[in-house]
Order: sequence, then C-alpha cells, then structure tokens
Amino acid sequence: MMQLNKRALILAVSMLFNASLVQAVPMTFGGTLIGNPPCDITGDDDPVSVKFGDVGISRIDGVNYAQPFTLTITCGADLGNSVALFMGYDGMNADFDDRALQTSRQGLGILLSYNGTVIKPDNGDIPVTMSSHGVMTLPLVAVPVKDSNPALVLLEGPFNATGTVEIRYP
Repeated sequence: MMQLNKRALILAVSMLFNASLVQAVPMTFGGTLIGNPPCDITGDDDPVSVKFGDVGISRIDGVNYAQPFTLTITCGADLGNSVALFMGYDGMNADFDDRALQTSRQGLGILLSYNGTVIKPDNGDIPVTMSSHGVMTLPLVAVPVKDSNPALVLLEGPFNATGTVEIRYP
C-alpha cells in the first residue's frame, strides 16, 4: 500500500511541474449575409468572348493581334459608398509564363492587361472603388503570346482559353 501511495505522490508532483500555463483569448466571428452580391459584371458579349481570328504563328509577339474589349461593373443599392473592390480572373496559368492564361495549344497563352499592366490569372487583382448604383467600364486588352523555347513548335489549328472574371469584396 505504501508503494502505491509513493507512486501516486510522484505522479501528482510530476504533473504539477509539467502543467503549462494557459491563457485563453475569446474569438468572435461575424459578417453580414446578403441575398445577392451587390455588383454584376457584364462584357461586350455575355458571356465575354474575344475573337482573334486568323493568327500568324510567326507574328505572335505579345503585341500583334491585341484585342481590346470592355467589362462593365454595375452595382445595386446594397453596396454602400466608396467601397474598395477587386476585379480579377481565375484560370490556368500558361506553363511558360505565369502571367498568361493557358490555351488549348501547347506553347500559346493569352495575356490580359488593364491600362498597360498585365493581370495574372488567379493573382492579379484590379482595385476599383464603387458606390451603390455605380457603373464603371474597364477597358481591357487580350493578346496572344508564345513560348520562346525554339524547340517548341506551335501547330496550326484553332485555339481557345477559358477564365472566370470575379469581383472580390472586402
């Protein structure tokens, strides 16, 4: 019996020395649920479709075949005043240039730019400030680019690329 009490005492003392001091901090999470996002994006066509037509493989240089188009952001009554939003797009990055959207042709990508600044897929947000009932038109340019690797040969044929334009709210 004495042996058991010694073990219990040793165990209790060792637990006291191993006990960590803990400080707890309460956390609170909250937000506002809205029925519909307060802003919509529309393009020249809905869905947005940019047609390059016939593109000469040897003339692809990131400048030739540039196609301007616009997106319009329209906000409803529920947004508020001077709200900082971000417009960006999701899509697969080209293997050879993470700033370009991958196309269905290996070695061919599409660069998207706003006011001369390239917007990267999944990582390039355009800051825009909007208010309730506001409308903003964003002039964008899409241009084909190709892999500079001389061992890669672009093959003739149709190509396409797909991305999803998003408005990110703060």
